[in-house]
Amino acid sequence: MAWLFAVSGRVAGALAALSMGMLALIVLLVSADVLARNLGLSLVWGASLTEYLLVYAAFLPMPALVRGKGHVCADFLRRGLPAPARRAVERVVYAGCVAICVYLGAIALGSLVETMRSGAYEVRTFDMPRWLIYLPIAIGLWLSAIEFLRYLLGHDSLYDADPAAAEGF
Repeated sequence: MAWLFAVSGRVAGALAALSMGMLALIVLLVSADVLARNLGLSLVWGASLTEYLLVYAAFLPMPALVRGKGHVCADFLRRGLPAPARRAVERVVYAGCVAICVYLGAIALGSLVETMRSGAYEVRTFDMPRWLIYLPIAIGLWLSAIEFLRYLLGHDSLYDADPAAAEGF
């Protein structure tokens, strides 16, 4: 199981780096679109590409955020519990997160396979195979499930990090 978590961590890091590049590209696309509009020109495909890239930039870094504890966490109730109860609550949260990621990942994967089978296209300012929309969703959710499973099996805790230290305060 350790090899799976190691591979997942490396893939998650690579996807997070790729997502940073996509965010930079989004900034450039939006800036170019604004500039073009001010010059009386148009990048008609820019808005559609930006929307697609936002899906990728939202789902691909998910596993790295889970692994790096870069999530929003309101754990005031958990902190008030005795240590054994805290660990139990953590396990329930991890199991719930795994279940949600697997469930939604299965839906995304089913949609991806179905759109590949049907050959469906997303028709906007440019044509794009619809399965490319479901691809980052399925990847992000399944890898996030692996990362939450890592916590569930006791390899780490989402709650070990001090939130103030993580924010640099």
